[in-house]
Amino acid sequence: MAERLFSANEEFFGADDTIRDVRAAILSVDWGRTAAGPVGAWPLALRYTVRTMLYAASPMAVLIGREGVVVCNDAAREIFGDAWAQAQGRPVFESLPIARKFYRDKIDDAFRGKSHRLKDQPIRLIRDGVATTCWFNLGLSPIIGDDGEIFGTLMAASETTIHIRTKRALTLAQERVEVALEAGGIVGTWDFDVRTRKMIIDGALAEQYGIPSAEARSGIVIETLFENLHEEDRGRVLAAVDEAVASGANFHSRFRTITPDGLLHWYVASGRPILDEEGRISGFAGIVIDTTNQSEVTAALEASNLRFDTLVEAIPQIVWSTDRHGNHDFFNRRWSDFTGIEPDEITPTLWTELVHPEDQDRVQRAWKECLKTGRPYDIDYRFRHQRDGYRWLRVIALPMRDAQERITRWYGTSTDIEDAKLLETERDLINRELDHRIGNLFALVNGLISLSARDQPGSEPFVHDIRERLGTLHNAHRLIKAAGRDGAIPFRQVLEDILAPYAQNGESRGVITGDRLQIRADSVSSFALIFHELATNSAKYGAMALPGGKLFIALRLDAAGVSVEWREEGSRARDGGAGEAPDKHGFGSKLLSAVVEGQFRGTFERLLTPEGMSLTLRLPRDLFDLDASWPVSL
Repeated sequence: MAERLFSANEEFFGADDTIRDVRAAILSVDWGRTAAGPVGAWPLALRYTVRTMLYAASPMAVLIGREGVVVCNDAAREIFGDAWAQAQGRPVFESLPIARKFYRDKIDDAFRGKSHRLKDQPIRLIRDGVATTCWFNLGLSPIIGDDGEIFGTLMAASETTIHIRTKRALTLAQERVEVALEAGGIVGTWDFDVRTRKMIIDGALAEQYGIPSAEARSGIVIETLFENLHEEDRGRVLAAVDEAVASGANFHSRFRTITPDGLLHWYVASGRPILDEEGRISGFAGIVIDTTNQSEVTAALEASNLRFDTLVEAIPQIVWSTDRHGNHDFFNRRWSDFTGIEPDEITPTLWTELVHPEDQDRVQRAWKECLKTGRPYDIDYRFRHQRDGYRWLRVIALPMRDAQERITRWYGTSTDIEDAKLLETERDLINRELDHRIGNLFALVNGLISLSARDQPGSEPFVHDIRERLGTLHNAHRLIKAAGRDGAIPFRQVLEDILAPYAQNGESRGVITGDRLQIRADSVSSFALIFHELATNSAKYGAMALPGGKLFIALRLDAAGVSVEWREEGSRARDGGAGEAPDKHGFGSKLLSAVVEGQFRGTFERLLTPEGMSLTLRLPRDLFDLDASWPVSL
């Protein structure tokens, strides 16, 4: 039976039920089965915050614990869309997987005591079954008890979608007007009186010519106005004016003008004739368009094409392009140098015939998937060379998209990596031989230990310990080999491998919690020795020596570094050993001092209590691969 959120419905809900829907949704959740736990166990600070949130008129939600279990009010369910309608009692990461990283970061910050105020935050939502982006002002703050303990995150929201869309629409409308004017390039209008041969121009055009506005409005003799024209164009334009007057045809002319600031501008002037009452031409009315940008763009395009041709022929890679369907339509000269096939012999699908037969299926699948999804193409395969048979290429391609994000073309490069592949193969051979020799070395050392033990019957305990430590090093070596010598190994996996031999009835004796951390490969062997020694001592004298004993290991990453807490409960310390100082001359203590303090530059603190032994290691961050680690609780 689902647990009642509020005793008699009165602890949080008043007699006047104004939030019937949200109460029904909350009361239907069996909170005892959620990560938030039974409501009766909720701290007062959390309960009071939930009650305030539920009665709030503004959209609000409480995200309980690091799991972000959702309790939200009606207003939040309305504005946050379909996913929040069923969010009560579920982690926010399940309800909103698309925003997982956002909520993960904000919840982690809340548990560090940090609040956030976000303005016009875009959030992708599903409303009425339709995906849409909405904008919100968000406030996120930690829920803190009287003793400073943090129980969750309070989120308050107000939607600003209409404001953002209105603002964008206004900006877009203004930009469209400006673009329309600029695209037309119209810089002014003019009227020409045939009888007086004077031209009246508007203020914008007069400003470009450096003519006072009063003079421009009263009219300027055309010959005087055209003094600003480029000397090579002046006579031609005046002749075009006289021809238009004589023929009555439309006037159209392209010319250059030197503006008062000394810059060269290209203009196109167009005009239509104006007839008087008797049908004779009395004048012309027209516009002037500044085409300087278009002329410069044309020149720049020609220069750009020249630079592109120079670039693609200068670089050592094969450069190629395809249409949106993946049909090749361009290769630079490096293609012919590599394949021996001239440009006029290339067909759109010829390249597929040159891929090594063993690679063809893999390459075709990858290329078709990229064409379908638009993901970058990045693959290594063997390609036929005109002299050397097949050589390895690293092929990378990216799509070009239009304004609607539709793919229009693909551009790619193919880089010869044959030499690098050969080096990689040689390195793998050397590594395999080295691994084989290391395995033989472990076997040889174990054999020598066994032979020596035959002559020293009383040394069996020592021999057993040596063999176990060698076995631990061998297992650590296998982990390093599996991850690669430059890789990282999960800390949890190292601990699980060490504790595996001590399992009872198939269940591990240790409980590992905390942050997921990755150990750098060059530190794995030392870590394995330390925790093997701790596990061995626990099995002999500590918690794992007794049926009821239990081992707890907690891993934590913070700004100061990494801490590892090793805590044993139910050990033999209860039988009278509690409070005794650890043996500083034993192998375990010497190993901790040598590795933790000497090699790792860390510290350790060990304590025996009536409940058992506890050990805390504090280690620097550079022992771990933090790029491969992430602070998410196990």
